[in-house]
Amino acid sequence: MSTEQQIASEEPDHDEATASSPEVDLMVIADEFGTAVVGADDAIEQFCRQWDTPLASVATAPNDTLARMTAELFSGRTVSTAYAIGTALQRQFAAKATAGTTVTFHRMVRDAGTGKILSHARIAPPAAAAGFGPAVALAGLEMAIAAQFDRIDEHLDRIEDSVDEILRLASAQRLGDVYGHHRLLTRRVQALTDGDALTATDWSSIAALGADLEVGVERLRFHAQQLLDTLDADASPGVRADQLADVLHKGRLLETLQLLIVAQQSLFLWQRLRLVQVQTIEPQHLEQSITSARATLSEQYTADSDLAARLRQVLDQHAVLSPGEAHHKLAGRALTKHRDALAAMVEAFIAARNLQIEQWTGARHATLGEAWSAARARTGAAVHAGRRRLARGASTVATWVEPKQPPGSDDTDPAEAGEREL
Repeated sequence: MSTEQQIASEEPDHDEATASSPEVDLMVIADEFGTAVVGADDAIEQFCRQWDTPLASVATAPNDTLARMTAELFSGRTVSTAYAIGTALQRQFAAKATAGTTVTFHRMVRDAGTGKILSHARIAPPAAAAGFGPAVALAGLEMAIAAQFDRIDEHLDRIEDSVDEILRLASAQRLGDVYGHHRLLTRRVQALTDGDALTATDWSSIAALGADLEVGVERLRFHAQQLLDTLDADASPGVRADQLADVLHKGRLLETLQLLIVAQQSLFLWQRLRLVQVQTIEPQHLEQSITSARATLSEQYTADSDLAARLRQVLDQHAVLSPGEAHHKLAGRALTKHRDALAAMVEAFIAARNLQIEQWTGARHATLGEAWSAARARTGAAVHAGRRRLARGASTVATWVEPKQPPGSDDTDPAEAGEREL
């Protein structure tokens, strides 16, 4: 069943009730990427307060599907467009939606008595009968892509001198001139924003970029994963610090993540232009093109979320001292230095990709006090008998806290052994 059919089949009674409303105050489109809201500025502000959700303003192009739907729904009234990526608001409006298959559409009015914005059930787009086809799905996808453009410029200048080396390390030479591709695609999308058409000549100059961009993105992400695979959480603190330094500096993890963001944005821009081309030249294939583009965005989002989770795992497991390592002060300082650098780049990557991931509270090194506490908890009453043994040094505490013995070996408590020796 198509997206339009899914929407149209849900709660038609509400559609009829809404259609009779004298004036629509807001239009809301929600899918697995986020929620687009269109309406007067004061209505959007009230909506944000009512649902306690921040919305970022997003410009729409005259040729965008959303702009055409807006012109019909609001009858020429001045409206603004805002977007929220992957928030609780999205889950309220897209409940029961399956990623990549369901987009919900809502026309919302104010209560005549209270002025409060009222949310109606999912309804069919008003222009569906006029031949819009999968207009709602396309509009939601256009907004999901557009909402990510404003974060990209800051990543371009930071990595210019090392692009060739990063591509070589990642075996991603097919990505080619990252800057040239991004500038070219940005100009093409800006032309659409200004109301220009995407000519067949313009499309022919960029049509072949899609495969190279996608391959390059996957190579860059795979390179980042490979760097993380070189880290051994069971190694000593000093070795772990050296491994982390190699990943950050020799492996250029920071630059790889930044270039990954640029390459993905280029891929999203290309997908946006591809949809325009299909809509113009092959409208009978538009729905399947929307489905494939949505699948690409979903796959990229999931892969980046997994990468971010893996990076945070490194912060929590590889870059901190356990209670049994609390006495490794020099190695701890080196780990702290590299951990702080890694934490900053992870948070920047999450923000640039608008990943909806819980905030990281921050790992920290175990202290000698925690090592003593762990030792007392492990030994119980025997800790008093072995106190003279413990006093000989922190390294003995570490062995006691986290003894590394093969399965089946003698696991006699050090305190008990100390009693026999004394």
